Amino acid sequence: MSYEMPYEQPHASARGGRGRRPRETRPGRPRAEERCFDEYREQGRYLDFECEDGEEFMDPFDYDELERMVAEFREDRHRRGIQAANADWVDEPLDDWLEGLDGRSPVERGTMMALVAGMRETLSIRDALILSLVIDERHCPKSQLMEFAARPHQARTKRTMSRLLTWAFEDEGIVPDMDRCSTGVDLMLEMAIAAPVPYCVQPLAVASYVLWWMGEPKAMEFALQCLLLDEDCSLAAMIFSAADRGVAPAWCQTGRPSMGG
Repeated sequence: MSYEMPYEQPHASARGGRGRRPRETRPGRPRAEERCFDEYREQGRYLDFECEDGEEFMDPFDYDELERMVAEFREDRHRRGIQAANADWVDEPLDDWLEGLDGRSPVERGTMMALVAGMRETLSIRDALILSLVIDERHCPKSQLMEFAARPHQARTKRTMSRLLTWAFEDEGIVPDMDRCSTGVDLMLEMAIAAPVPYCVQPLAVASYVLWWMGEPKAMEFALQCLLLDEDCSLAAMIFSAADRGVAPAWCQTGRPSMGG
């Protein structure tokens, strides 16, 4: 069995040109999803995600600022090429992200905005972040994550990603580092709460994926919430279908808790 990450095409506004402000982010009466998100923010939770005592969610990301960041990133990709632009965009944020996962330092707001904008423009950045959570760093160091983010269409990169994911999916001895994965899910949910539609979609899809990888039943709820926001998100559709059919990584059959690493 071969296991590969689904790769959906970016929305029209992400493919080129200046897209119109999505209907759900225009001024006026909020949609049901937005009212729901406001309730989650006020209650300090996002589905089953809760703030620690004394902590608060970060202030919302500005839609126009995210649009500006994506436009600059897109222009750089057109001017210098995908490989160079992707690598420069994700290099420093990925350092900050990996340090945050290890508990060495908090992930900065600017890093989160850069990752949110990056995931909106190219799904290769999203996939690299997923690999940083579900594959042990010894087998997938930063240099390999950079390859996934910057050279997603190279045959060698595709083979490596497929090999790593298939190995982790089928080998019951490969158990997630639950602490690392939980930290990553929390960070993705912070991004999803702070980001307006449609920028919240990919962080929420990543959270759903990692929860499914951890064997958490609520992965299906997050996938459904993601599909309500964007029915074309194939990663969320894959997780919803897998969870509904009881498909899970091999380690889930053993029921063994993670010992880290």
